[in-house]
Amino acid sequence: MDADLRSLIDMAEAAHDERMIKSALKSFAISSGFERFAYLQTAGAEIRTFNSYPVGWQDIYLVSQYSRIDPVVTEAKRRMQMFSWTADDWPARGNSELKRFRDQAIEYGIRSGVTIPVEGSFGSTMMLTFASSEKKADISKLQDRQKAIQAVMAIHYRLKIIAAATIVAPKRLLSPREAVCLMWAAKGKNGPETAMLTGINARTVQHYLDSARRKLEAATVPQLVAIAKDHGLV
Repeated sequence: MDADLRSLIDMAEAAHDERMIKSALKSFAISSGFERFAYLQTAGAEIRTFNSYPVGWQDIYLVSQYSRIDPVVTEAKRRMQMFSWTADDWPARGNSELKRFRDQAIEYGIRSGVTIPVEGSFGSTMMLTFASSEKKADISKLQDRQKAIQAVMAIHYRLKIIAAATIVAPKRLLSPREAVCLMWAAKGKNGPETAMLTGINARTVQHYLDSARRKLEAATVPQLVAIAKDHGLV
């Protein structure tokens, strides 16, 4: 799992659009035994969310302002350290708003998971959650707290950079693997070195670089790196 977290961090830092970050998070979630992910940033009553939860649940959550009572958000702000949770521990009786929240979350497949909170600037909190529809999620593969925090920070800052970046034509967008190989090339690594660092076959690394060259209309890898830097892709 240490290698998977490292890969998630690398892919987040190499991403040049939200689609790539979402793809990296989805892959990590599935490989770790989860079904969904949610990145949430809170600052006072304001929230920003970036997730793979069902659209129906996202609408209910935002319209009902559930971040006010969400036990996961509350616990994240209180503890400021990685923790596991299960909706079965939340209040299950009566007609309270919290019970409605619990019942709706379970209905949409958000029943258990693990959350990594990080304190931000100006009273803000960033948190990354991986969720499962199971009664109790298996978190045995998510134990490296330090790398988990690094992943949250990488995603947070990359999203900020992406928001301010120049828009690139869709046909020139790189895939997550192309971007990772490009990032290592920009750091001076050759094909075999990149293969060793990423666990990707050397010939496949070359395939990703060739594909990236075609998309950015570069004749060589050094030219590819230069063009990517000009477009803010690395």
